[in-house]
Amino acid sequence: MTFAPRTLVTTFVLAALSLIAAAQTPAPNTTGWESEALKLRLFYPSDLVKGDPEKILHDGHLTLFNVDNPKLAAETHCLRPALLLELPQSGPAQTTETQPAEDGATRVTVKPAVTASILLAELDIDCLNAEHESSSTTLLSDLAEIVIKVPGMKSIAQPAWYNVGWQKVHMAASQGQAQPPQPPDSKNPAVPQSLYAMGISTNWNSHLLVWYFSSNNIDTLNRITKTTVRFGRAEAAPLYPLAMGTAAP
Repeated sequence: MTFAPRTLVTTFVLAALSLIAAAQTPAPNTTGWESEALKLRLFYPSDLVKGDPEKILHDGHLTLFNVDNPKLAAETHCLRPALLLELPQSGPAQTTETQPAEDGATRVTVKPAVTASILLAELDIDCLNAEHESSSTTLLSDLAEIVIKVPGMKSIAQPAWYNVGWQKVHMAASQGQAQPPQPPDSKNPAVPQSLYAMGISTNWNSHLLVWYFSSNNIDTLNRITKTTVRFGRAEAAPLYPLAMGTAAP
């Protein structure tokens, strides 16, 4: 069978477009989000829902992981939230399990409901003072490593640079007992909450971006960090493709 040149070209173009479409097809059970300004697309787990980024702002800075701390505020006051995703609570805030102990007593275990969130933020360069902007060469790593500076948290992985597709990113991760804001009534202080967190930062098209992932469950953290991202026309790839472990107590 003989094909005319135009037929061959058309066939080739259609095949190429099919391959591109296949590469752009989101994974099952994911929801897409796109920013034309950032030329960025995300595909995140569908059980997460969009939240109002304004609710995590307090006096002009981000209250990261619901921790309001003066030193942390100094690190986040130039971050501008672009997207907030949260795992909605569909059941009780906590459940209890009872098991017989070796001494014959009853052991009661309280398990909090699983929480999770993803925050995408951009560093406002105009917010930085001239001295910091001109002298700092660690802006990207500093953004990701904020998760290590949260009071009560400690590093669980060596901060590292790697590529998501062709895009270079920096990662840091931590775990610990994050201290939530204390209520005015000191008789009922807020109890520190178990937290696993990861920060991933990058310089994309002159936008200094950072993702903050958090959960009180390590398996859930590992699930949400598989959120895939497309930088420009690149193929979508997970932000952190590996499983993160926990540190020894």
